[in-house]
Amino acid sequence: MNLVVAPLLMPFLTAVVVLLVGGRTRVGRGLTVASCVGQVLAALALLVRTAGSGIQVVAVGGWPAPHGIVLVSDVLAALMTVLASVTILAGTVYGVLEMPARLSHPLRLPLMQFLAVGIQLSFLTGDLFNLFVAFEILLVSSYALLTLEADDWDVKQAFPYLAMNAVGSTLFFCAAGLTYGLLGTLNFADMAMRSTALVGDPRLMALALLFLAVFGLKAGLFPLYYWLPHSYPTLATPVAGVFAGLLTKVGIYVLIRMCATVLPHELTGLHALIAWASGATMLLGVLGAISRNFIRGILSFHIVSQVAFMTLALGFFTPLSVTAAIFYIAHHILVKASLFLIGGVAALLNRTDDLARMGNLWKAAPWLGVLFLAQAMSLAGLPPLSGFWGKYLIVVEGVARREYVLVAASLVASVLTMFSMLKIWLAAFWNEDPTVVVHTEDPRWRPLAWICAGMVAISLTIGLGAEPLLRLAKQASSMAMDREGYARAVLSTGGKEVQP
Repeated sequence: MNLVVAPLLMPFLTAVVVLLVGGRTRVGRGLTVASCVGQVLAALALLVRTAGSGIQVVAVGGWPAPHGIVLVSDVLAALMTVLASVTILAGTVYGVLEMPARLSHPLRLPLMQFLAVGIQLSFLTGDLFNLFVAFEILLVSSYALLTLEADDWDVKQAFPYLAMNAVGSTLFFCAAGLTYGLLGTLNFADMAMRSTALVGDPRLMALALLFLAVFGLKAGLFPLYYWLPHSYPTLATPVAGVFAGLLTKVGIYVLIRMCATVLPHELTGLHALIAWASGATMLLGVLGAISRNFIRGILSFHIVSQVAFMTLALGFFTPLSVTAAIFYIAHHILVKASLFLIGGVAALLNRTDDLARMGNLWKAAPWLGVLFLAQAMSLAGLPPLSGFWGKYLIVVEGVARREYVLVAASLVASVLTMFSMLKIWLAAFWNEDPTVVVHTEDPRWRPLAWICAGMVAISLTIGLGAEPLLRLAKQASSMAMDREGYARAVLSTGGKEVQP
């Protein structure tokens, strides 16, 4: 099996087989977990090959680029497939251990695998139309997961998610039509070469702004983030962990791909708009987190706030800032997914995640408190944890560019992030309330906490030993920003000469 195809084919086949054998059966559950492990190994192999041998291109069906469908793996795409595979593995194992087979929904596991197909295709596709297809696979799966196990109240909270993403899909389709009308192609490499001649053309800026609206909505940027903090808290814990870790990062990834690889680098107005929208997003998101009084609500608003650090780095648009954005994506996927899972264990022990009714967790499960505190400090950006290195690079680059207002906004957001995370810590872990019962007799919480510990260990590793990931992020940034190199690698599959 070709390594570029493996991250797509494995979850697709798994979803089909599990639908046939049943998601509640031992065979179905075991097969899904085994497939997730295989997907992690395949993604790691793809990353090693891409980092060592350069961009990997597959012309699907043998049809050459730019006319046929191509799958492309550079270091950025391969790194994202690894992070997605690890997160989906953690969420899947957590879900299997959290609920007995007889009580679990038979469609959750296959839908999670279909979601994986959409996510991985978003990372690996080399053309705009296939990206639209990937988003639709992702969205249809997410719609089903959002409402699969929901009650009437939760279904109402899902409406903004469905409505906003339906609008986003419509705008995406319009953007694809405008792209073909303007450039005569939907292949990323061909778009990169043809758009160079249109620098200064207002039609190209209009197209870029439409892309920003579409993918900014997917990422949860101001003012398009309303759908996220109201819908994510309704999800089951393992599904919420996967959503929180990955879905907004798909939007961030595509923004990086568009700005760095596809569109000309001279669109400085676009980059400035991204940077200032990020400043507003991070402040409004963290204020929303402070206003909430339950763990899932606080963490959901933090997704909005933290996404803005990645897009702020992209808005600065230098090789170092794009490196920082990629590093921060890797950090945030692991930290945010693990925080949702840790919050799920805490809610299992207290039978609620309402901070007003929680407490005594530090005394009953101190090592769970340590896991939460480590990830909370990383989210706030305290050294030497993984969140610090990404924020440090962003601040350094912001100061170098004299973007003092945006740098100040990022520092204020980091301080308020720490405040809101301490709010969870003090209420759920440090608070001693004799009326609050901690259900340590529940046998599920320890295995679930070990899954969280595995995610925390990976996060601590990339924080305490940041140099390897920083080198990889630098290579990913360099490869993504080399528009001519990307075009040469992709279009050479069709024998088409690329003019520098």
